[in-house]
Amino acid sequence: MLTPWQQLADLSGPASPTIDLAPGQQKWLLECLSRNQSSVYGSAHHFSRISTIADFQRQVPIVSYEDIQPYIDDMERGRQDCLFSGSPVAFERTSGTHSGQKLVPYSAHSLSDFRRAILPWLSGLARHYKIETGYAYWAISPATRQPEITSAGVPIGLPDAAYLGDEMLPFFRDVSAVPAWAGTIEAVSDWQLATLYYLICSRELVVISVWSPTFLIALTDALVSRENEIETILSNGLEICGQSLAANRSALERYQDFVAHYNVRILWPDLKLISCWADASSKPFTEQIRQLFSGVPIQSKGLLMTEGVVTTPDNLGNTVLAVNSGFYEFIDQNQKLKLAQELQAGEEYELIMTTSGGLYRYKTGDLVCCEGYAGDLPVLRFIGRKASTDLVGEKITEAFANACLDDISGFRMLLPIAEKAPGYVLVLDKQPDT
Repeated sequence: MLTPWQQLADLSGPASPTIDLAPGQQKWLLECLSRNQSSVYGSAHHFSRISTIADFQRQVPIVSYEDIQPYIDDMERGRQDCLFSGSPVAFERTSGTHSGQKLVPYSAHSLSDFRRAILPWLSGLARHYKIETGYAYWAISPATRQPEITSAGVPIGLPDAAYLGDEMLPFFRDVSAVPAWAGTIEAVSDWQLATLYYLICSRELVVISVWSPTFLIALTDALVSRENEIETILSNGLEICGQSLAANRSALERYQDFVAHYNVRILWPDLKLISCWADASSKPFTEQIRQLFSGVPIQSKGLLMTEGVVTTPDNLGNTVLAVNSGFYEFIDQNQKLKLAQELQAGEEYELIMTTSGGLYRYKTGDLVCCEGYAGDLPVLRFIGRKASTDLVGEKITEAFANACLDDISGFRMLLPIAEKAPGYVLVLDKQPDT
């Protein structure tokens, strides 16, 4: 009988689906346009007349979020057939402060595109790391987020399992260290305590998959800062949000051993992999994770955005273009437009993406560097956002600042100073006396 991990791997399909890059990208694009040619946006830009990539680039403009926001506002109010045919199954908010967040529509096809990228990764992870038993901690949706719906009754946000599909849900639940109900806890303190309880009780934890490394750092810090509460719950049990958390003597003993030695291997001796963002501004925090979880491989999450999937890691850790999940264009440093098969190793590009969720030639504002090819697929590393600071015309981008600070360990920050002689102050951790 197959274990839940083996079932997940089998249902996810091959770890590295084969595709001929250029024809595959054109096929994906034309199928997407054909599905949505009767939408308001598709009619306005004559999707029905597009039969080549050149037609698409000629007829459909490159857009920002502000350009398409009126369509999204209409969709939020319940209007159908705006950016794509039919109605959205959900919306999702981009990260950032609430006023700076953007509402992104999801269609059934865009969720399928997400699965076409994520499920092969999951299959590859299980096979490459020989995972057949044990538990995983998945953090996909924001914790403690309150349920929201639009005025038309469409949900804003989806539970983690919805991204994987109904067929995968039973096996996903079986291998999850933290039950889904914990993500519905409203109070951050209670959510954190419940999450830590389940993680500590999961001695057979084999995978940790989070977005930001800072999220995992905060959790591991809480393992120490909330010592008294954790010992109490492991000793006596506790009820949180109507759910009973039972006392666990063996987990308590391991936790006390961990506190004495501050070695996470005591808690999770079988941990095989940590998946998180590892590039651009996340890189220094990933190094902290590497120190905290000494000896545990860290796999870059790739470039997964609210708007869509761009790259996912292959079995060798290369973050390759998710060619089955969208259509991608790239603007080089000379402002020339390139297709995926035209990228050059070592060159940097601004990313333009087309998704099944109604984003056509959408300027993401993200910068990527092509690090070569893995077979037919370009390997792309996220290097930062295109947005820049500009005191006196210097236009320093996030990517440039990250490159300058890359070799400096510990905390570092460029602080703009707008005085008579404007410039930047480099703020560093104080070095210990030597």
